[in-house]
Amino acid sequence: MDYMDSETQEPDDLPYLETEYDMPPPLAAECKSFKWKIEVIDTAGKIEGKMITSKEVWKIQNSKVIVHFDEVSGQPIGESGGLLGSWLGQLSNDVNLLPINYSDWRMVNPHIKNKVWEVIQSKFWFDDPATRKVFVMSALGSRCKDVKLRLWKEYKRDSLSETLLNRPENVPENQWGHFVHMRFTEKWKKMQERNTESQKKNIMPHVCGRKSFSRKRNDITIKTGKRPCRAEFFIETRTKPNGSFVCEEAKTRAEKLTTLLGQKSHVTNNAIASLDDEYAQVFGPERPGRVRCVGRGPTPSKLVNHSPVTRQEIENSEMVIDLKSQVKELSDQVKGMTTFIQQVIGTSTGEQARVWASSFAVAFANIPNPAFANVPSPPNPNQVNYN
Repeated sequence: MDYMDSETQEPDDLPYLETEYDMPPPLAAECKSFKWKIEVIDTAGKIEGKMITSKEVWKIQNSKVIVHFDEVSGQPIGESGGLLGSWLGQLSNDVNLLPINYSDWRMVNPHIKNKVWEVIQSKFWFDDPATRKVFVMSALGSRCKDVKLRLWKEYKRDSLSETLLNRPENVPENQWGHFVHMRFTEKWKKMQERNTESQKKNIMPHVCGRKSFSRKRNDITIKTGKRPCRAEFFIETRTKPNGSFVCEEAKTRAEKLTTLLGQKSHVTNNAIASLDDEYAQVFGPERPGRVRCVGRGPTPSKLVNHSPVTRQEIENSEMVIDLKSQVKELSDQVKGMTTFIQQVIGTSTGEQARVWASSFAVAFANIPNPAFANVPSPPNPNQVNYN
């Protein structure tokens, strides 16, 4: 893809970006009054629960919303994840901070992205900012793409000149001009035709609505006590509330997945995906760049080969390995001691042998079933044998 020079140069209006972000952008749709149950942390580190709308996030002072992430997939979960997604949707409408005249999100000026990340971090708290930034900025890029699609759908006219004149009130003229000219090129039209054809292949829509796959998967995990694999997740998210499937094709695939799941003879490792899981057997192998039925973020190289265990499970596993090593070491020592004891008793006679045996018996009285327990006691020369 070709990029414009303006996309790779430092913007001249960076000082203009220094503003207060205490209300949704004018282009943002009217915020719903839905309240999210989340936690906030203040500058002193005090955490408290709150019920808050996405619009109220803009007014937060001296505290931040704590965003929880899934430890395996690295995706936001719970109501904090939903609130973050809703708020990013509003932020993406700020065309002064996030201009619409770029051809590819990956080439948006780093200075702009850094400023945007500062704004996001002023409202939300992340346990590992450097790691979480990758996902959050990718999600924001998708929201910005949605904004451009909406503007194009609402304001496009039959010709380039008519569309240029039909500029949205809150979009700067220079941005709208670049944006419209890009969209009237043959290259962009061909890309749209390819996208339209790809969309036609999406014949098995999910029933998650606006809820992300990561949040839906977390809901299922909380409800069932088990993280669903891709096969289980596909069946769950293609089944309507009345028990029917979204389409016949989804029903056919779900039946195949159910059959494969029923053939499992081993205990699952609570994994989301693997290269040869039931989903891959029914839908085929993964393509580079994404893992189907998982959601934004994870890729085949990052997730499929990733061990789906928690940090606590890893620590417990390491502890078990360490204990096994210690047991083996002690076992080897006992074997060596047993050999030594057998040699000592075997080469001793009379009273000396009985003294050795008695001493060892006292010393190892607390060891259950010692390896040298079957060593015969030396005969007592004073005992009369009547046989």
